[in-house]
Amino acid sequence: MLVGHGPIVIEYDDNFTEFPGTGDPGDPYRIENYNITVTSDYPILFSGNNSKHFVIQNCFLKTDTNYGIYLGKYYPMGNGTVNILDNVIISETNNGIALQGGAGAIITGNTIETGMNGIKITDSEFCVVSYNTVSGGYVGIYTDRAPKSTITKNTCTNNDYGIAVIESSETSVKHNNCSNSAYVGIETQDSIDLTITNNRCINSSFFGMRFYDTANCIITNNLLKENDQYGITMQNSVGVSKIYLNVFLDNNLLGTSQAEDDTGNQWYDEIALEGNWWSTWVSGGYSIDGSAGSVDPYPLNYIPEISEYSSTFLAFIMILAFIAIPVINFVYRKKM
Repeated sequence: MLVGHGPIVIEYDDNFTEFPGTGDPGDPYRIENYNITVTSDYPILFSGNNSKHFVIQNCFLKTDTNYGIYLGKYYPMGNGTVNILDNVIISETNNGIALQGGAGAIITGNTIETGMNGIKITDSEFCVVSYNTVSGGYVGIYTDRAPKSTITKNTCTNNDYGIAVIESSETSVKHNNCSNSAYVGIETQDSIDLTITNNRCINSSFFGMRFYDTANCIITNNLLKENDQYGITMQNSVGVSKIYLNVFLDNNLLGTSQAEDDTGNQWYDEIALEGNWWSTWVSGGYSIDGSAGSVDPYPLNYIPEISEYSSTFLAFIMILAFIAIPVINFVYRKKM
């Protein structure tokens, strides 16, 4: 049962004395099982520059005009101190969780409804963001200068952008559902050496994934389905990313290709000589739109594994593919 509580403000480590725990790594202070519902205040606010370990867990936090949890408003948080677990956060006009600093933070299992960003991490590294559900905001999960972090198994639906990775390197984005985005499912900018795999980007009004000024990435085993424009677009990068074993299903139906590449990336695995599965592929190489003139020279005649999906779902895709083949062949003959 949750206990009603007023706004919690931690300006110094001494302010933790109300909460159980010692602040050591094995016995963190525990802010848990509270209902904090406010109008103009922050339900939980940390000034930053703390050294004590703490957990914010199993709370209901609601605010009309401010952040649900704001950690590091004035100074960066202490490294390895932050754990935010299994909370319900409603922030009608602002960020659900905002973290500045605090390398090694763990943000897991939260349900967030937001009018801005669900989870925003700035100037941190080695963070783990997992099993969160975020809806209704601008960006579901937003990382800015957060290298070597892991974003995995989150559900970011009905946001403008599902996940955004900005100015980061060696970050992994895996097993996320970024569907029904008003603009883009997964967006990256000014980043390098990312691993983007086993994500679902379905039914975005623009792109399933957009990589802008982003280089040297591995992009594999993603489902790009029914996005109004391209499943993947690669723009303004200087290093070659590798894109293979992805499923492109019914993207950009009004165009000629399901992907775009302005910078000349590699759309196949050079060792296995395997490219991607394209629902609109007929024969030969698959042409990629864009000024680079890229081609997938090894389109797949089988659907690669997207691990978050059951065999039943993959069978459904295969049925759609077989249904589509006669139609595609008919259109192809008409063009000849």
